[in-house]
Order: sequence, then structure tokens, then C-alpha cells
Amino acid sequence: MALHRILLFDTITDGHHPDYLIHLIGFYSGNQEVELFVATGESFKSQFEARQKDENNQWGDNVTFLGIPTDQLNSIHSKPIYLRSIIEWNMLVETAKEINASQVLLMYFDYYQLGILIGKKAPCPVSAIYFRPNFSENDNGIYPQIKKWMLSKVLKSGQIQNLFCLVHALVPYMKEQKTQTQIIPICDPVKQFEVSSPEVAEFRNKFKIPTDKKIFLNFGYLDDRKGMEVFIDACATLPKEALAKICLMLAGPVPEYYEKLIEAKLAQAPALEVIRCYGYLPAREVQICFEISDVVLILYQDFLNMSSVLIRAAMANKPTFATRTGMIGELVSKNNLGITVDATSINEVAGDLTKIIQNGISYSKDNLKQLAEENSLYSFLSTIDQTIR
Repeated sequence: MALHRILLFDTITDGHHPDYLIHLIGFYSGNQEVELFVATGESFKSQFEARQKDENNQWGDNVTFLGIPTDQLNSIHSKPIYLRSIIEWNMLVETAKEINASQVLLMYFDYYQLGILIGKKAPCPVSAIYFRPNFSENDNGIYPQIKKWMLSKVLKSGQIQNLFCLVHALVPYMKEQKTQTQIIPICDPVKQFEVSSPEVAEFRNKFKIPTDKKIFLNFGYLDDRKGMEVFIDACATLPKEALAKICLMLAGPVPEYYEKLIEAKLAQAPALEVIRCYGYLPAREVQICFEISDVVLILYQDFLNMSSVLIRAAMANKPTFATRTGMIGELVSKNNLGITVDATSINEVAGDLTKIIQNGISYSKDNLKQLAEENSLYSFLSTIDQTIR
């Protein structure tokens, strides 16, 4: 049987990007029918090794790392998005030619559409993952219309064989484009861990997390998308006796400029207790953050798509305080997974926060469990493998 020579290509090494690569490497490692090539930033290898023991992943003999120098990526990423799209797509094509790939999986379709249209022709079938379309079927503004036109052209170009889409609501619309590209809904995967009571206790002690307050968790890459500014401003409007009942836990990497902004905001609500778990957290500690929390914040700003934060909340069986818009708002509202709110409104966030402090959140544990099962790591990996092989 001929080997499947699969190239995974991604030039971004933060956020969900290393997670997806690590999942796929772990899945294909040791598979004698697959020769896997991983082309991404050279810093990824150290990330993989740092997480290897914690996540029990192996780097098999059938896996080859094609590290892209950091200086080269920084130079490319500094260019306008239209140039970056062309440069990176052509880099993918040349890499696929060099290794004689039989299939390419482009890990982040979103930035590549112009490159796909006017760049080099792929030497083998290419599949791709579409994360953030950032438009809805009925959007009629100029920017959404341009994005729809571009997407339609790409789907009809013959360059993309399979397009995995995380925003399931857009799958029917894309299938209507009369294209040979196969449109496939895919889940946003999360790997779940069993964590022990001593591990949880040790983490609580390490970060001095209180047991007598409601813990509101804001997790992920902490930037202006996450709605922290609105939440903190809302907290600043509450009486001290209300703030004394809650604790905000910030967990994840934060850019230096944004940390300064957030700290300035927090100074306006001195009665609010804040636990700062800044920087990279091992996977097991991420799980513990969700296990410890009482409410998971998903107050995303101007964000229409899915987030793995919702899946992590579901796996820990924790309710969410979430944006009303987009796929997140629809899932939370429709399935009773927590409370939805206008995440841009300080007054509305403050009002609902007061209700949560006083009465808690009514939510469906059964629906959270179902969402967790539908978005399992196995579902993600098997969908990709059955499609590209």
C-alpha cells in the first residue's frame, strides 16, 4: 500500500494553532500508512516538547518537522494581508512540491483566499480549515459581500478539495455555491483530562483561589476580543458588598500593552478580587481552571464564530455568561447553556451579573454534556482522517 504523504501547513504558532497541530501529530504518529510533514514556525517544536509529557503525545519516526525560521515569519506577518496571503500560499505550494505530498491540510484557510486565487497551482489535493468567516448568510454590507464573492471564487477555483468549516450555520450557504469543493462541518476539538482532587487543591493553593466566592473565569489569549474591559467596567458600577462575593480569574497569555490597559481598568474596581494566571498554562492546569470556576465568561466583542472556550465549559459542566451574538450566542441561548447578554453594554452586563450573584444561573447539564460529546477530539480527528485519506 502506498504511503499517504500528508503536509500540515500553518504559519501561526499561538492560540489554537499549536493545539490543532499537536492533536494531529498525536493521531498520526506511528501510523505506518502515513508519512506526516509539519511545516510551521520553528518555535513550535519546543512547544510540542514542553507539552509532550503532560499530554502523552509522541513524535513518531513517521513525522518530519519543517521549521520555518522566526525571522522569516515575522517579516511575512508584517506585510499587508493581501501580500501575506500570496506569499504564504506560494510557500505552501513549493513545500508540497519539495516533499512530493499526496495531500495538504492547510490549518487556517481564512488568510489564504487571495493567494489561492492568484498564486501558484497546488501540486496535489488541498484541504483546509475555515475558522472565522466573520459574516452571516444575510449580511449585505460591502465588507461581507466582498468576503462572500471571494469565497465563492475560491470554492470554484479547483484549488481546494475539502473545506472543513467550524461555523456550521454557514455550511448550507457554502454548499449552494455550485462548487466541486466538498464542504464539511467540523467541531472545535478539546482534549479532556482526568484531574485529581490533590491536583485541584495544589492549583488553588498556588494561585490563592478563594473557596467562598463565585469564580468567573476568562480564559484564552487575553486581548480586546474577550470583553474583559466591559466586564471590569460593569464590576466597577456594582456596590462593594456585591463585588465581595465574586472573584475574576484571568487565565492565558496576555500582550504587554493589553495587560497595562486591564490593570488600569482593575484599579477602578479595587474591591474585585482578581486571580492572574497569565502566560502559557499546561493542559491539565487549563482543565483545572474550568473545574474550579463557577461561571465561564465568553463576552466576545464583534465575534460571530465558535470558540473552544464554550466546549471547555461544557466538558467541565459549567454555565456560561456569554455574548448574545453569533454562533456562541445561538448555542448558549438555544440549548440553555447559561445567560446571554449584549456584551458591548456595561449596564446590561452589570444587570445580569447582579442577578447571577444573587440567584446563580439556571442551565441544562444534559445539554452541556451533549455539546461536549459532539465536540470531542475523536470527532475532529476522525472527520479529517476519513476525508483526506
